[in-house]
Amino acid sequence: MSTKIAIICSKAFMKRIISIAQNIDNIQLEFYLYNHPSEAPILMKQIKPCDALLFGGTLPFLHAQSLLPKIPIPWNYIKQDETTISTTLLSLVAKNAIPINRISIDVMNPAFVDNVLTEIDYKGPKPHIQHISITEPTEHILKRHIALWNTKSIDFVITSIHSVFDTLQAHQIPAMRMIDATNSIIQCLEETKSKSLLTKSESFKAVVGFLEFPTDSSIDSAILNQIAKATFSTYKQISSQTFELYTTAGHLQNALVKETLKELIKQIEIPIKLAFGYGHSMLEATRNAQHALTFSKPFEIYILDEHKNLLGPFPKSEGKLSLKTDDPYVLQMAKLTSLSPLNISKIINFSHERQSAQFTSQNLSEYLQVTRRTTERIIKKLVDQGYAKVVGEEMTHQQGRPRTIYELNFATY
Repeated sequence: MSTKIAIICSKAFMKRIISIAQNIDNIQLEFYLYNHPSEAPILMKQIKPCDALLFGGTLPFLHAQSLLPKIPIPWNYIKQDETTISTTLLSLVAKNAIPINRISIDVMNPAFVDNVLTEIDYKGPKPHIQHISITEPTEHILKRHIALWNTKSIDFVITSIHSVFDTLQAHQIPAMRMIDATNSIIQCLEETKSKSLLTKSESFKAVVGFLEFPTDSSIDSAILNQIAKATFSTYKQISSQTFELYTTAGHLQNALVKETLKELIKQIEIPIKLAFGYGHSMLEATRNAQHALTFSKPFEIYILDEHKNLLGPFPKSEGKLSLKTDDPYVLQMAKLTSLSPLNISKIINFSHERQSAQFTSQNLSEYLQVTRRTTERIIKKLVDQGYAKVVGEEMTHQQGRPRTIYELNFATY
């Protein structure tokens, strides 16, 4: 299955990256275009379900940086470095034979220009360097370029900002965009794809848990089954009062984030102990779970990960997810689809927790814990209003009806 990457960039960069991405197998690109990098935070709110997020430059990344901790997918950005600057300078000098000191260039880090000139042992006068900062409007940089041109101090402009390039072209001032090396873009796309695959593999990491009942109480099978269901665990009894659970890191994390376990523990009157362990092997995960159990007190959960970090006690720890029902966007969707705001919020959370943008009605049914018939009605309402779309079918058996594959078609971040 291909890795779906959302890319926030300019229209000009989109054309370049489309031609380069053909060299990479199993990726699918979806673009969110800005006229100015400061629009990146707005575009982040429009991103549909995907596997990773890529910014087409340092400037849009910096504008959106404060929002990144809130998104549940890996992200990356194409960085401006010495290779980018040296490639651009070489191209300009080779094609136009313009002296270095007759160039005005805007960059994220002026030291990169100095480093490039030092590397080539350049001793002459330096170019006019304009420092790009998100605290300064790009119009100021544009004005400095134009002022240098009007005073005949320069013959050419190199800019990292596509909107600045467009305005310089309109003023008939010779200019070029900074050239991101093809190899750098390929490397960044490969890195973004790898981050997505790593995130997925981490979610499928095996986890072992221990559920311990007090010695003076009988085993309550209802409690055992509820905990197993909440964590998508299988289990076996290993002593008269203790059960060993087997699940994945993704399922356990979901149960903690959605507060499923918290609600269960609030309802349980028997002072059970519950602990989980992560590990590079089942043996290591089991040992870590046993160690975590020594910290557990009644009605608390501890986790010991493969790096020996002790997490907990849950549910007292932070890291909760509240499903908003007062979000105007959610309320508008609820009105159009005739679904409850809570169901819309759950569907958004379902998208965050999926390891793929694609899903079947069975996947959603298991998540919502409702019947297939109910789930199919929900999906139909989403499809009818354009909030979901059919993208294919899958055959799970040699005989029988194929399952329809869907994708959500609205912003979920």
